[in-house]
Amino acid sequence: MDLIMLAAAMAAIMVIALAAYAAWLSVQLRRQAGRAREAQEQLEAELQKKNLQARQSIQIIARALLQNDVTDTEAAMRIAYLSQQVSSTEQESEQFTVFVQLAEATAHIPILDDWQMLEKSEKRRLNKERAEIELVYAEFIQAGAEQLVNLKLS
Repeated sequence: MDLIMLAAAMAAIMVIALAAYAAWLSVQLRRQAGRAREAQEQLEAELQKKNLQARQSIQIIARALLQNDVTDTEAAMRIAYLSQQVSSTEQESEQFTVFVQLAEATAHIPILDDWQMLEKSEKRRLNKERAEIELVYAEFIQAGAEQLVNLKLS
């Protein structure tokens, strides 16, 4: 009889120990889920912030383009790059298309240090070529810039 009581007591202790372990695991799982949820919320907030910053930059560049502070090509290159950083609406995607097309059409023209290394005659030739390409897109670029400036940021 003592052996049966001892076995029952041991079984009860094991059940209590397993229940305590299961409760501890449950608490750990909830904590981990809470941390994952917080990390997801933080990531979403950061993505929204970057999205808004990219949209603001696009509007600043579009405004500079309309004020003739940058060339159509420079604006197109910058807006085309930034357009890849935003979660764009269908309307925005349509506006970005012309900027992407102009950026692609002028992608062969060197920039920054590569431009500085060119001879004056080559710079003149490429500037003329760029101006001719910009003429093809000018009306669409100006209209796109006006619409981008007037888009509400969200």
